Amino acid sequence: MKNLKVIMGNHALSYGAKLSRVEVISAYPITPQTQVVELLSEMVGSGELNARFVNVESEHSALAVCISASIAGARAFTATSAQGLALMHELLHWASSARTPIVMGVIN
Repeated sequence: MKNLKVIMGNHALSYGAKLSRVEVISAYPITPQTQVVELLSEMVGSGELNARFVNVESEHSALAVCISASIAGARAFTATSAQGLALMHELLHWASSARTPIVMGVIN
């Protein structure tokens, strides 16, 4: 057997985003998804992941950045918690009606 690595769910989500070659990552760190944002930030900072990491001031802004990036043609990713998803509610309907492809991890 080759090299085997055991990881938790938050790390699996981060590696999944990396393998899908996301181009824009926008997230507001909120427990329990903080590990996802931290790991992706490290990947972008080290050059392991060729993406733009956008720090924002709220969950609402995180989804707004993802919508804008998606409309511009980039692969967009965000991660949030159930509470953060509630804060995104206004833009969730807009994103779905505009049919913008956004990948979102909701961690609880």
